[in-house]
Amino acid sequence: MKFWTTCVLIIVSAFSATHAQQGPAIAAPDELFNQSKWAEAAAAYSEVVAKQPANGPAWQNLGESLLQQHKDTEAAAAFERAIAIPYRPVLNRLNLARTYADAKDRSKSLAELQKVFDSGYGGQLRPLVISSPEFAVWKDDPEFTALVEKMAPCRGPEFRKFDFWIGDWDVHAPDGGPTVGHNLVTLEQDGCLIIEHWTASTGGQTGTSFNYYDVRDKKWHQLYLDNSGNAGAFPAMAGDLVANKMVLLTDDTKSPLSRWTWYVLEPGKVRQMAEQSTDGGKTWTTGWDSVYLKQK
Repeated sequence: MKFWTTCVLIIVSAFSATHAQQGPAIAAPDELFNQSKWAEAAAAYSEVVAKQPANGPAWQNLGESLLQQHKDTEAAAAFERAIAIPYRPVLNRLNLARTYADAKDRSKSLAELQKVFDSGYGGQLRPLVISSPEFAVWKDDPEFTALVEKMAPCRGPEFRKFDFWIGDWDVHAPDGGPTVGHNLVTLEQDGCLIIEHWTASTGGQTGTSFNYYDVRDKKWHQLYLDNSGNAGAFPAMAGDLVANKMVLLTDDTKSPLSRWTWYVLEPGKVRQMAEQSTDGGKTWTTGWDSVYLKQK
């Protein structure tokens, strides 16, 4: 209960902007809410929504205050009003699912959770689903556990496009010459982040890159930092998989333009190239070319 309440309070802390929108009328109820004085907060929010029926934050907090008192019918009605406004409709779908779980109404609870999943925001709200005490009643329910598993983020094929780079690699020149370095590339953060750990064979030079798919622009991004202390030595890059090659480029409004490319040569063998252009991408000069051989 304490963890979920903390999560709720964190979410509610984002309502500071709401105070500016709604005026001082909501300030006193928020103070009661933050102190977990649920009965008093519910009464105060009821007064607010009576005067301000379009006040989404007040409806949401009224619902939470009622839910914490197990007044499930009234809580569900308050969350429904927040959804109808609409105010944070996906989050309040989750709150509605919690309310039905508290009321032991399995079909309605799982139906609302399915709507949360269908919204596309299930991955973002999954931690709240897992931490919510109301859903403990369904913890052994196969349908519930399957839905929570489906909500796991970064499971779509767009998140797996760069997985071919994951591994423990010896890095060579393309002609098969001596090793130029070692690169350990790992999948972390529940599959949402690929991290590169580079060490040059000459010693002294190391680097780390963070590689991820951003749902906002639907592109892959890389941020690389080394131990030179020059954070601008490797500008951020973005791109996608093109013809089975991961191609990332720096900002095309700035010169020189850099392009890095990774692709599979054969199982356990990947090529990585870095090119640079000073004429907007008309011609390219290769600055780095290497072949990765996966350690066995």
